Amino acid sequence: MSETTREKMKEAAARLFYTQGYHGTSVRHIAEQANVNIALVSYYFGGKKGLFELLMTEFLEGYLQAMKVDEEKLKNQDARDLLLTMMHSLLCYQQKHYHLARMVHREMTMDSILVRELMSTYLRKEKHDVEKIIRKGMREGRFIGQPVDFVLIQIRGMITLPYYSPQYFRELYQLSTTEPYFIDRYAEHLVRWIDSCLCGISEPRTNRIISRVNLA
Repeated sequence: MSETTREKMKEAAARLFYTQGYHGTSVRHIAEQANVNIALVSYYFGGKKGLFELLMTEFLEGYLQAMKVDEEKLKNQDARDLLLTMMHSLLCYQQKHYHLARMVHREMTMDSILVRELMSTYLRKEKHDVEKIIRKGMREGRFIGQPVDFVLIQIRGMITLPYYSPQYFRELYQLSTTEPYFIDRYAEHLVRWIDSCLCGISEPRTNRIISRVNLA
């Protein structure tokens, strides 16, 4: 099987899981959407469950890669700028893979063996990496002291909600989280939130890092 055919099946599955959910999607649906023989889905991915788990894992691996900060930057760069860059990178990654983003975030609200395994690996690593930046900022006096756990919860909510609940943004606020303009506008708010809530600045300064990040 060519890599193109394999990717077609993964893309078809991501779209179907996004719109119809796991239980509303069948192997036949995936094969028809990808225009391949139904046997290929089962043979190469072990069926719908195997394909679903592969998509989950690949998305989370890319998610961690998007937020990765090397130790040199963590040591020498300003915590505020590190956090803004990380949040912006994660928004861009989710926007690029918005079908998978919603699928994964929705699934992570369930209680299953797969979710527990992913929580203990990928999401624990996510928490650890963001926490390092927050604690660095507090230690160096860049961020004001406050409960770290609640800061982490707020940050994760701001990063994931636009792609976990796109319908909410679209219906109530007329915002399309898949359009480039959304991240531009949202990033401006993130700057103000970090400066006021984390840095304690009464008049948040503009941020130049956001404009330098490639949205492609």
